[in-house]
This record gives sequence, C-alpha cells and structure tokens, in this order.
Amino acid sequence: MTSQFKYFLLGFLILGLHACKDSKSGSKQDILAEYNGKYLYKSDIPEDVWIAYNNGDSSGLLKSIVDKWIEKTALLEAAENALTDEQKNKERLIEDYRSSLLIYEYQQQLVKEKLDTGVTDAEILAFYDENKAAFQLKKNIVKIRYVKINKQKADLNKLKRLMQNPSPTNDNELRLYAEKQADNFYTDSNWLFLDDITKEIPLDENYNQQRFLSNNKYISIEENGILYLLYIIDFRIKDALSPLEFEKDKIKDIILYQRKLKFLKDIQNSLYQKASKGGDIKYYLDIK
Repeated sequence: MTSQFKYFLLGFLILGLHACKDSKSGSKQDILAEYNGKYLYKSDIPEDVWIAYNNGDSSGLLKSIVDKWIEKTALLEAAENALTDEQKNKERLIEDYRSSLLIYEYQQQLVKEKLDTGVTDAEILAFYDENKAAFQLKKNIVKIRYVKINKQKADLNKLKRLMQNPSPTNDNELRLYAEKQADNFYTDSNWLFLDDITKEIPLDENYNQQRFLSNNKYISIEENGILYLLYIIDFRIKDALSPLEFEKDKIKDIILYQRKLKFLKDIQNSLYQKASKGGDIKYYLDIK
C-alpha cells in the first residue's frame, strides 16, 4: 500500500465521521471548506496528511480529501431531502448492529478465556474413523524427495542413494547437501498434492497422473542444464480414503469449531435457565 493511498484512505474514513458537521464551534481560520452550512475543519484532517502537505509532497492529496468531503456531504444532503422519515429512521438497524457486535465481543472473550482448545490424538482418530466418507481425496497426493540442481553440481550417485533410501540420517544428509548445492529441494515427510509438485517439474502437459504414479518411482529429467530429481515414497489416488495424517489439522479445526458452538450454546442455555429460575422472565402472551 503506497503512503499516498494510505493517507487518502485514512482521511476518507475519518472525514466520514464529520460529513454532517454544521457547528461553527471552530474559528474561521480553522475552516477548510463549507457546503450549505456544514463545515470541514483543519482538525478533521489526519496529522499525517498535514505533515505531507507542509513538506510539499502531498501531490494534491489535501485538495482531494476536501473534494471527497464535499461530494459525500452533498450526497448525504440529497439523501436526507429525498427519503421519507420512515426510510431515514435507522435506529432499529443501528441498535441491532450494536447488539450483534456486543454479543460477538462477549462470545469471543468467553471463548478466549474458557474454551478448552486441547485436542488429543485419540479424539482426532475417533472423528476420522466415524467420518471416513467425508475424507475421500479430491486430488492425488504424494510423499516425495525432490531436488532441483545444476547438472554440473550434482553428485548423481550420492543423490540417488540418499533419495531412494529415506531415513532420518539420509534425509538429514540430503538436506545438508541440497542446502549447499541445489536450487530447490523437499525432504519433509508430509503429504503433498501432486499438482503442486509437478508445477516445478517440466512434464508433458497431457501426462496421466495415475499412470505416472504407478509406473515411476525415481525420476530424473534434464532441461537446459538443470536436473529435476524426484523419488516417490508413497502416493494415494484421487477418490481413495485420505490418510489420517493428511487430514489431522483439518479434523482438529473441525473438532474445535464444534466444541466452540456447543460451548456458546451451553452458555446461552445457562443464562436462560438462570433468568428463568430467578423470575427475570415474564410472558404476556399465551405462548405454548
């Protein structure tokens, strides 16, 4: 975001609070503009804008802000004159909006202070087992070792040995080698979408992903002196059951969301029961 746009946006938002000011509480020397008895004062302008203006680098920013105030004030006056009293009565909407904001802030405070956010592996596994139909893969996923490296820097025998034998020791050695020599690499044990990997590798646009996964284990492709080395440790095909470890973070989020909803519902019911027992609720209709 440019500094000029930041000043303009800040100024426009603040001016919105003063669009209807018609008081002459300020001195005439403090007035920047007048529209039909409404005034824009120097004190309404953000300090940053004045700093830019006084430094001579405002690029017409102050004039632009003033013109925007005039446009908004004129539009508001037109609306006031054209709309009926009923249309202009927004008190109910404002009160509803205020109520919603207060309830939301209160709920967020309760969640922050009292909601248990710990999710155990047992809870995640139970949710996964009970909802397997919801965890079908939409795309092919893989576990891989990947190295992109200049051919002249590549020790192919060493790379092939390390990539085809994943282990903590070999992965660490591969990572140290790749950090020094490779243009890009991946040695983590996480599941990835195959689409994200093949964006890095110059493959035929019309290749079949499932055939590619079934028929390849270690792939070496050279293009313009660059080697793309890929070793597929494991893969799952689209529409198959997604592995638990691939869904773990998503399941945790779902459990926490459901727990949050229940927590807030319980709070709401508790407040209702408390009010009911305390005689704070009175019905004046025959409600059944």
